[in-house]
Amino acid sequence: MSATLKFDQRAIAVVELLGTTMECDDFEQALRERRWPILQKEGGPSTALTARTTRYLLECRFPGSRVNARRGARERIEVVGDELQLDLNVEVTDLVVRDPEDRPVWFAYERPAADDPPVSPPTRRARWQRRVRRWRAERLAPYRTGRHISALSRSRAEELATRTLPGSVIPSPRVTVRRPMATPDPDPGAVIGRRRGEARDIVKLCHAAAALMITSSLIARLWPQGLAAWWVLGVMAVTALGLAAHWLTRILPGKPGAALGATLALGVVMAAVGTKIESSGGPGAPPGALGLVLVASGYVVFTGIRLLVRQWSWRVVAPWLLPAVLPLALGFFPSLGLGLHALYLDAFGLNLEDVEIPRLWQLIATVRLGLAVNLWLIALAGLGYMQHLHWCVRDRWVGYTLLGFFAVVLLLNGAWNFGLQTAARAGAGAVQAAASGKAVDAYFGITPQWVCVRPIGPADDIHVDGGEFHPSRPYLKIGDASGTAVLWDPADKGALKMPMDKLRIIPVDAPSKSCAPSS
Repeated sequence: MSATLKFDQRAIAVVELLGTTMECDDFEQALRERRWPILQKEGGPSTALTARTTRYLLECRFPGSRVNARRGARERIEVVGDELQLDLNVEVTDLVVRDPEDRPVWFAYERPAADDPPVSPPTRRARWQRRVRRWRAERLAPYRTGRHISALSRSRAEELATRTLPGSVIPSPRVTVRRPMATPDPDPGAVIGRRRGEARDIVKLCHAAAALMITSSLIARLWPQGLAAWWVLGVMAVTALGLAAHWLTRILPGKPGAALGATLALGVVMAAVGTKIESSGGPGAPPGALGLVLVASGYVVFTGIRLLVRQWSWRVVAPWLLPAVLPLALGFFPSLGLGLHALYLDAFGLNLEDVEIPRLWQLIATVRLGLAVNLWLIALAGLGYMQHLHWCVRDRWVGYTLLGFFAVVLLLNGAWNFGLQTAARAGAGAVQAAASGKAVDAYFGITPQWVCVRPIGPADDIHVDGGEFHPSRPYLKIGDASGTAVLWDPADKGALKMPMDKLRIIPVDAPSKSCAPSS
């Protein structure tokens, strides 16, 4: 069984082909392989030796956006001609527009027997019970038949509700229809929207709402810096709100007041949510606005790769995505992440052999470095958007050249700026904090801590590598390895290596001016 052809666009094209019978057969075979139907064929007759002009009216089916789709259809047909070396010209292309009406939905239900007219005049209690049963039947539908109906009017819906369908239960004469809860019957002259068009507008509206929330969060973050810092974001927020209003007027045709109210409500809610996310970040926590930007960036990259896979296939895209699993692959070689630790310790004048790093933190550092390397996936996502917008159909070498260039640039930039250089900056910041007598943050398993050191026995008998030991000074303990403690002296700005069995190390919350024992 052949695979199902997936396409988003259908385009009608008139193609002029000057060729022999064999060339026409090759062209028609290529169309059949792509499942592009030939609607009409005019011209000829050509022979195996004589070329004649033949015009084809065909339908081109392909995935991608409606934007620039006419050009995409023309270039796809021209690619077929270039592959077969044909004298082919595409005279005209236009899109086939087929979008069904989004008709109102009805539910069929069976009226309860107690809803029949009473034989004798009912009491007040009976009248209220009858009203409650009718409300339950119409709104909660405990007696519904399960039939789902799509019709423009109530009369047509009732006709479909009582229609006998093959293999189904014969409807009771008591069957009638209702609209979903709190939904009135459609007006006779109401404008009926289009199903696929409305779905696209809803997706666009969600994107506009997300953009409004992110810009509001960034504005809240930059608000203390003044108007000059966030006026561009303000313009972007107003633009997103205007686009949301445009799409709401299309989703709610004929109801400008409701669309305007929904737009204002959407703007207020998204602005409040974005501001709340930014203000919810506590001390030491990443700012909410940057977190939203990071999530949005990940969504954009993922969507671009998904579009690329949809344009091609997993078999073609999988080799490009193999580096994406680099963090998982490097997890089997956790020592590769020690490059980050080496650069961090180099700021203290130490080597990897001086401090023992737990294996778990080696693995975490390796994954962190692998994620930084995967920054090049942005280039792959960009190619996906180019394919989706039909900008890389015929002259593909342009897209592939740009992909290769930006992939290399982003790969090197991610590995250095977001990987190795961050370790060097963290080490330099740790040295600066230690020299100022401040607490030093941990870094992937390296936990610097201020300590007071008491010698066990005479201090002169302790072997010290790297400088002179002063028990009265506070030291920053970087770590230890093979029974040797590594202490950093902020006064001499140097590291001391001393045997741990000759020392009594006392952690302190903050470095004091003197660690000399009180008399």
